[in-house]
Amino acid sequence: MAVRPDPIPAAQAAGTALEEELAAVAASSLDQLRPRFRALFRVPVPDCLSRDMVARLIVHRLQEQRLGKLDRSLAEQVDRLGRGQESRRRIKAGTVLVREHDGVMHEVMVVPDGFLWNGGTFASLSIIAKRITGTSWNGPRFFGLRPVLKKHAPEAAVVVDDADA
Repeated sequence: MAVRPDPIPAAQAAGTALEEELAAVAASSLDQLRPRFRALFRVPVPDCLSRDMVARLIVHRLQEQRLGKLDRSLAEQVDRLGRGQESRRRIKAGTVLVREHDGVMHEVMVVPDGFLWNGGTFASLSIIAKRITGTSWNGPRFFGLRPVLKKHAPEAAVVVDDADA
């Protein structure tokens, strides 16, 4: 009796079909890609697009159709990165943030319900920064999680003491 091979799961078979389709796109010329582009996007290929860009757009659309689009938060993060903005950092529970202020070393541990500092749990880093400094601070900036915004300030005036002259 012949041994049958295990059936390929549907998801794996779909992945194989997608891989084959992507390989076919990569091997196609611009003239071969034009009808495919028109079918997927319902517009003709703009003249300004190279073959490589047309192929990338087709591949992206095929992947979206088979695997789904990016979720909203990830799409927004990609947009921010595309505009040159830094992505928001996600700090995991167990991370320890260290900051020295007025000669005192402060350690804050990230916990699931907030931030642990001096035996208390706080909802935000800004509350801790205010307790440390006595003034309002952006907590993530105080602990070095965000860059300090550089403002163009006028040059400081030089004070000359007439007594030395």
